Amino acid sequence: MYGVYHEMDIGHFIEDMNKYHAVERETRLKTIRENRGISQTELAKLSGVKIRSIQMYEQKVNDIDKAQAGTVYKLSRVLGCTIEDLLESPEN
Repeated sequence: MYGVYHEMDIGHFIEDMNKYHAVERETRLKTIRENRGISQTELAKLSGVKIRSIQMYEQKVNDIDKAQAGTVYKLSRVLGCTIEDLLESPEN
């Protein structure tokens, strides 16, 4: 059911803890959008991306890393950031 943390080497412990941390972390899209003070509705209107798509990316139902380039580009232009800033795994 769960790892025996007191018996794990430090590498496995860190790996397991990162899994829990990743689940709780907000998406980059949501963080940037909120920092800019823009609502999902405003972002949808300004970018031309459907509000439901934005919601799905922020809730991690859809993976923004697999979104069409044009969609991520539109969002990045409105938010004043790079495309890479919005991707969850830009190095992959």
